[in-house]
Amino acid sequence: MSALRHSRLALVTRFYQQALTLAHADASPLLADGICVTSGEPVCWTYPDGRRVAMSNFASQQNLMRGLTAISIVTGDKTFLQQAQETTAHFLDHHVDPHSGLFHWGGHRFVDLHSGHPEGPESKAQVHELKHHFPYYDLLHQIRPEVTTNYLKGFWAAHVTDWQKLDLTRHGEYGQPFPENIFQQHTPEPVVDPRQWPQLPETVGLTFVNASTDLIYAAVHYYRYSGDEDALNWARHLYHQFVLARHPATGMPVYQFSSPQQREPVPDNDRLTYSWFGDRAARQFGLEFGEIAREANVLFRDCWPLIMDNPLAMMACAEQVGDRQWLEWVSDGLKAYFRYAWDEPDNLMIPMWNSGLDMTGYTFVRDGYYGDKGTTLTRQPADPAYLLPLMKAAFLTEDPELYQLVSRMFARFNLGELDPATLAPVHLAQTTTCASAYLIFALLELNQYHPTADVLHLADVVAENLLAHHYHAESGLFIAHSQQENARLDDPIPYALVAIEAAYQQCYAQLPPLFSTGGYLHGEQRIHGDIKIVYDRDVIYDQPYPEMAMVTGPNV
Repeated sequence: MSALRHSRLALVTRFYQQALTLAHADASPLLADGICVTSGEPVCWTYPDGRRVAMSNFASQQNLMRGLTAISIVTGDKTFLQQAQETTAHFLDHHVDPHSGLFHWGGHRFVDLHSGHPEGPESKAQVHELKHHFPYYDLLHQIRPEVTTNYLKGFWAAHVTDWQKLDLTRHGEYGQPFPENIFQQHTPEPVVDPRQWPQLPETVGLTFVNASTDLIYAAVHYYRYSGDEDALNWARHLYHQFVLARHPATGMPVYQFSSPQQREPVPDNDRLTYSWFGDRAARQFGLEFGEIAREANVLFRDCWPLIMDNPLAMMACAEQVGDRQWLEWVSDGLKAYFRYAWDEPDNLMIPMWNSGLDMTGYTFVRDGYYGDKGTTLTRQPADPAYLLPLMKAAFLTEDPELYQLVSRMFARFNLGELDPATLAPVHLAQTTTCASAYLIFALLELNQYHPTADVLHLADVVAENLLAHHYHAESGLFIAHSQQENARLDDPIPYALVAIEAAYQQCYAQLPPLFSTGGYLHGEQRIHGDIKIVYDRDVIYDQPYPEMAMVTGPNV
């Protein structure tokens, strides 16, 4: 092993040792979500009244569980995996709602690290929510099969409010029992009719792609564990609605496959943007842009789930069940998005409607859900992370257009030259300033198909950049920047560093795949005297979601 590899493996091994030591609860195997690097204390959620609670949100520790599994594989030290198993077993034994089967975790609920009591922001009613969390279900199922499969059914039962219309809620209620044969209670029926475009179904719930993707991912895992073909049919049916709702001319993806049904009169105050007042994009932009102005069609606010989390998870699902058409649905959406939204000469992403209408420079004429009056849309730098889903899609489908796209984007980031017909490396850069965990995984995917020393060398360079920017040597943890005091243990950076070593050891394929940047908690806190709805990622770790919010101006 080279000195560089030995040093890096020592650093990342220390990270997992520190995470387990500092984050461990006193009276249970539960772990904290994060650690203050100066005090070594667990991070806390601070309620508006000033009460502070140490956070143990197991949904925000799934990358950590994957990492503990991976570090055991590459080091041969099984104590890391054993700790993951012990934490998982304790959580599944003590923090499951007996009626709904739902776990006490997610976007609005967590467990007090010290008392073990369920907690959550009252403003969000402590409901169940998963959005691009993608739990490490294989570990959960290995530890408690029945509890896990019951959860997967309960997840769908709590979040599908009308199976015929596929009306979904991102907020599931605890305490509600459900029938054992939940996937046999209903038969999938047509929902989205492309012939009716631009009209989409109206639903009470919000069919967000990030919440829906977790449902699909869960149903596929339930099929894998139970052999229930109906669960697989429902998973495929739900994803297909997003495909059917794509723009008929461009094929560009949608953020949801329905429009919120108006259930109350629209108020005069444009800052009141609750979904019961109807489609929020239509309210804010309909006068200027007509029928394209629907929430489903907005590609200038939050595209990361559409081009990163959803494709990565859906390709994994399609691979696991051997569904070629599903893979093609995913790749078609990716191709369409980058065909229109990538400004290749300047390597920027274009804010637009999914009709392909460029919104660069547009200034909002009224307040609304997408930003304040006066907000101006701008193009934003492309992220090398995009190479991961594009690379995976290219290799899985062998699509010539994707091969071409990946080779051009690879060159645009000055990473070298790939053969546009096969992606075989022709010449790779020896240095780069890129610092992205996702880029490392993209390079490791490339190495799976075209293993060369130069590919791993480039991954090493990216890894050293990440260490330079994010490693806190005194604590052994990883932080967003040098001034940040709190380390988020679910960050994918240490996992990416383990993955490089796995590639060198030729056991990369044994690692559980990475799908997202990790979990979150969302709710009320008092910020500078005002009560605001915030994410823990923002206020605790200074590490916001990598959303492509292509706006500048007030309140963004």
